[in-house]
Amino acid sequence: MSRDRDWDSDWNTDWGGDLRLRQVFIGNVGLNDDAAIADRTFQRYRGRLWGRTAPTTWLAADARLIWEGRHYNKPEAADWPVPGFETWYSGGVLFDRLALSFDQPADLPFSLKLGRQDLVFGHGWLVLEGTPLDGSRTIYFDAARATLDLDAIETVLDLVYIDQNADTGRFPRPFNDAIEDQTEQHETGVIAYARNRALLPGRDLDGYFIYQHDRPHPTPRSIRVNNGAPFPSSSDAGDLYTIGLRVDGDLAPGWSGRAEGAYQWGELNQRTVNAFGLNAQLAYAFDDPLQNRLRADLEYLSGDDPDDATDQAFDPLWGRWPQWSELMIYQWPLETRVAQATNLFRLNLGWAAQVHPTTLLTFDYHALFANEESTRTPAQLVNLSGDGRFRGHLLTAWLKAKLHEHLSGHLVAEYLAPGEFYAAHRRDDAYFVRAELVLNW
Repeated sequence: MSRDRDWDSDWNTDWGGDLRLRQVFIGNVGLNDDAAIADRTFQRYRGRLWGRTAPTTWLAADARLIWEGRHYNKPEAADWPVPGFETWYSGGVLFDRLALSFDQPADLPFSLKLGRQDLVFGHGWLVLEGTPLDGSRTIYFDAARATLDLDAIETVLDLVYIDQNADTGRFPRPFNDAIEDQTEQHETGVIAYARNRALLPGRDLDGYFIYQHDRPHPTPRSIRVNNGAPFPSSSDAGDLYTIGLRVDGDLAPGWSGRAEGAYQWGELNQRTVNAFGLNAQLAYAFDDPLQNRLRADLEYLSGDDPDDATDQAFDPLWGRWPQWSELMIYQWPLETRVAQATNLFRLNLGWAAQVHPTTLLTFDYHALFANEESTRTPAQLVNLSGDGRFRGHLLTAWLKAKLHEHLSGHLVAEYLAPGEFYAAHRRDDAYFVRAELVLNW
């Protein structure tokens, strides 16, 4: 709930806040049960306050202030391989939203938003997460977004410029000077995104072009610091170009579907890129009291052929977030970086039901494969067997509840039985369990 106050006939403001509390248990990060830091148990406490003021109908400013701290029961600080691990960690107090919006000034059919803001295109496959290293604390982008609404042809055009800093060390800096890494490199980019509902009546047809330029942090380093943990994670350098097409909508009574494909080229880390990705879903919704729903997903992200000088590994760009698994976020560094999914063929069957007016229950099974026996760096090859491409069986379950107007929460559990794609010392079963409560006002 937000507080509204009319200052006069034009000027109004609103504000609100939330508090997110999480308890997390992870078994076998790295898929090796003998590792000292394989098991993680920790709590996360995130508070946010936001406000918005609009002196006119077309001009508004909004801001959101956040803080998140953590406490680790496991692992012990002495077991962490890199010095500096904090079992009690107080993060930065910073703005993850600070923007000025111009909404159809002088009744013109365009809008403009300048500053720190959230950006989500489609279902977030390639653009949603600007800060992958802080673990869902924030997802912000420092960006300028212009939107042109062409009602006559049922089309919306977005043009976005992104200038993302590798850490929180520039304006608006944290108030407590706790500087943290948010991504491994400085990133600039351009997104041109068109959404049309006229060409395929009743469905969204999207086309886009994305350019991303990566340059390493001016102070070369291989250790990043965020979430109370120093960890190795290399920078990228180069230019990537991505074009894509997406369709989403109803197919027949009860049936819906979406499909998105993208081609990628350019040069990254001194290698020519030639990559492809596909993400599709088919769903059926039953007309019954529990609103039962079945779905099937297919995802293909090309992998790098180690026998070819060209880099065929599809880059998820700003899509490094737990799109279908919380547990796999922690396993991707075995071959790439945190949440950097690539070299993947995924088949999924899922079910969802509204088991109570307040509660949604979902189950999913994922069969995971690799397309190539390859990694991001030569040092990571020790994590692969070289004798198979089956990543494993993944089971996930969610129980989401809206308990009250001001209280919601969820339970999530995942279990991974690794396959022969991983080396013999990386085949121990893994799990992820999280309980969350969110209070909002």
